Amino acid sequence: MALLKLTISNLTTRKTRVALTVLAIAFSVSLVVGVTTGYKSIEAAAFKFLNTYLGSIDAQITFAGQGAGHISESLLPQIHQDSVVKSAIGRLETEINLIPMHRSQVKGIRRPEDRDVEKLNLESGQWFDTSSGNVTVIDQVLAEILKVKVGDTFNLPGVTSHLSLKVVGIIHKPEFLARQMQTAYVPLETLQRFMSPTDPHQLTRIIISFYPGTDADAFAKRWTPKLEAINPQYKLSLSKDRRQDMAKKLEGLSALSTMGGAVSMLAATFIVFSTLSMGVTERQRTLAMLRAIGAYRSQLGWLVIFEGILLAVIGVAVGVPLGLLWVKILAIKYKALFSAGVSPSWNGILFGAAGSLLAALIASFIPAWQAMRTSALEAMSPLASPGVTGIPWRSALVGLLLTAVDPFILDGPTDFLLRAFNVDPHIIWVRSFQFYAHFAIGLPAMMTGFFLLAPIFVWTLDRALSPLIAVLLGLRLALVRQQLSTAVWRAAGTCAALMVGLSVLVAMQTQGHSMIEGWQLPTRFPDLFIVSPFKPLNDEEIAKVAKVSGIRPGQFMPMAVISPGLGNGFFALAGAALVPDSTMFFGVDPDKAFDMMQLDFLEGNPNDAKALLKKGHHLIVTEEFRELKGLHLGGHLTLASPHGPIDYTIAGVVTSPGLDVMVGLYDLGQQFDQRTAASVFGTYADARRDFDIQGAEFFVANLDIGVQREALLKRVKEAVGKFGMAAYDVRQIKYKITTGLHDLLLLVTVIPLAALGIASLGVTNTILASIRTRSWQFGILRSIGVTRSQLLRLVTAEAILLGLVGVALGLVAGALLTIDARGLSAATLGYNPPLRIPWLMINIGIAAVLLVAFLASLLPSIGVSRRSPLSLLQAGRAAS
Repeated sequence: MALLKLTISNLTTRKTRVALTVLAIAFSVSLVVGVTTGYKSIEAAAFKFLNTYLGSIDAQITFAGQGAGHISESLLPQIHQDSVVKSAIGRLETEINLIPMHRSQVKGIRRPEDRDVEKLNLESGQWFDTSSGNVTVIDQVLAEILKVKVGDTFNLPGVTSHLSLKVVGIIHKPEFLARQMQTAYVPLETLQRFMSPTDPHQLTRIIISFYPGTDADAFAKRWTPKLEAINPQYKLSLSKDRRQDMAKKLEGLSALSTMGGAVSMLAATFIVFSTLSMGVTERQRTLAMLRAIGAYRSQLGWLVIFEGILLAVIGVAVGVPLGLLWVKILAIKYKALFSAGVSPSWNGILFGAAGSLLAALIASFIPAWQAMRTSALEAMSPLASPGVTGIPWRSALVGLLLTAVDPFILDGPTDFLLRAFNVDPHIIWVRSFQFYAHFAIGLPAMMTGFFLLAPIFVWTLDRALSPLIAVLLGLRLALVRQQLSTAVWRAAGTCAALMVGLSVLVAMQTQGHSMIEGWQLPTRFPDLFIVSPFKPLNDEEIAKVAKVSGIRPGQFMPMAVISPGLGNGFFALAGAALVPDSTMFFGVDPDKAFDMMQLDFLEGNPNDAKALLKKGHHLIVTEEFRELKGLHLGGHLTLASPHGPIDYTIAGVVTSPGLDVMVGLYDLGQQFDQRTAASVFGTYADARRDFDIQGAEFFVANLDIGVQREALLKRVKEAVGKFGMAAYDVRQIKYKITTGLHDLLLLVTVIPLAALGIASLGVTNTILASIRTRSWQFGILRSIGVTRSQLLRLVTAEAILLGLVGVALGLVAGALLTIDARGLSAATLGYNPPLRIPWLMINIGIAAVLLVAFLASLLPSIGVSRRSPLSLLQAGRAAS
């Protein structure tokens, strides 16, 4: 009870110091909560970006047999029980003639569980949130054909009856895609009962999503024999390697978030430590007086520790909601960036609260232990103690050793030792050890090492820069140098706090930009598709279109479309919708096609494939075609032509990232599986020679910046005098991808800047407390003749020196943090992208640290300079 009363008395009689300490702790906790929550939100936004443009499907099960086979819905619970499966959703997809000779795709989905469709652009109405009911969402072209709007109904024809559906929403898909195949979404159970009343529990596809870090190949090895045992015609296929690769890279953002939280917690520790330590130091005279009147050593120790913990509890209570508030303000200010909303990091909140309490305990214990060991007579005059002016080499040596711990864990002889004992360094438990050892041992050791290196930085830069600062501010060198030299550890604590904010910025900006800019985004596909469906353009007309203003020179390519048995051109492509197994031959110019479209070669390579195509009678086939036909590089395929069967040789097997984007973005999975499984790519010359193609009906083009589709199409029609031509612009897709990436990069930028700002508030409090504790010293200086102007410039000089030392420490620590972050990414994720250094943001961080140091001292220095020597001496006595 006596300790509680004494603690409350101390807190109430030193309101300013208590307020500064609580604010420092609160801002420190808010720093941890803000950084971890902010990067958790970045991770959520990044996964939303990935799922939007490459789909959220990790694997799917389909029926691979001949005819209209189905998958039993009873398989779903079995898939769900697998520990790596995050979700497994069934769909029923079919094609129905909504009007004569016009087939549309109808998809049965279970809502709201099936959220993948929500990325589709909703023009009007809303999505249904039920698995039953006579409602539907249709695309804009189907709405136009049926002449319906939201609230209207239409009939879905069946074999013996029809199903009346009410339109509750209309989505928008690119015209080029929607014209080829319209889509209607219907509640799953409604479509199941309509298609198969006697056995409604049937599906055509099961969509599977994994938890992060899942080994997809191991899942496939486990489930392929199980599915064959259930039904040999069930086929399990994994998503494209591109999506799995990008999902793996996104794990780096999670690691970056953890690193940010850990380093921010260390920043909080330094701020709390220096603030509480100064508070205890300025009260040493009070503690000595308590010893003189009979207080036990243990009572003094518990008094300091109890006060520190109480202040920390108050600071944590204020800091946690404050940290969430910082991120919420950012989310309100930058809604587009926080596209997935604010995702609180509960681990970060727990980490910040517990870490601050631990920091307060340590910060209180060490000064209390020192006070307990000091005699009452010695503690009564702490201000007279001489400053340490020698080289602090012992702490520097220990600091260097500690900074080497983390590189040793990640890049040192760890691999050598593992190999010496015949342990594979790439097995999962080794990577896990490196990951957790980095955060539990490496990072704390590194930042503690830099804290111990801070005194020698202070000592060195004080001597190197003091002459320059003294000249610039018109002060005597002895006065300037005295400011840091006589209180090396106090200055080191403040500089370490400044250091952490900048080092967080450097490491997160560099690694964040390197990771995200290292993504190979699928944006290389043509801007515009032009169709002349009623009459092909001849060579002369094609040459005229290529010269139309707005089309980039050399970026216009005709495409021949042939479907043996169905005819040529636009109507052959439309006919393939009725006969999806028909082979589609696309004739292109190899030089332009390889330049305008990104093709990833699974077999063969671009240079050899281009050379073989130019020789004639060679084809490039899709990955789906290879899986369906079992043909590989060098294999042969015979196509029927007007001149008889013609043998073609396969020059390459490819996948198109651009098509992957459109498949994921517009939910075209089954449609494109069917179409691309029958697609082959030859040359325009082969199409003309072997299939008697005269002219072309399809064209792709890249446009100059700012060219409008309607204006360009008008110029094209005027150039060739054709009517009925149409143009389909897909630039918006590329724009969404690039702007989505830039939003992520901006978010990576905003969070560390906000963290630096929050850390700066804590540092400001530290500097304010430091100036307050030196009132006695300032009073002495004024008494011996130092003018007000000199005192003002003296405090400013100290602030500038502190800022410069903080910058030097921050840049060195940030560089080492970046190197270790890259080592962690390489060791645990196998992903080490090219280094991208955002110099602009680093320079902004440097300027921010210097500005914070200056502004933190500005008002106190003005206040100190305006006071009389006597009032400063009295304030110094009162502070102690």
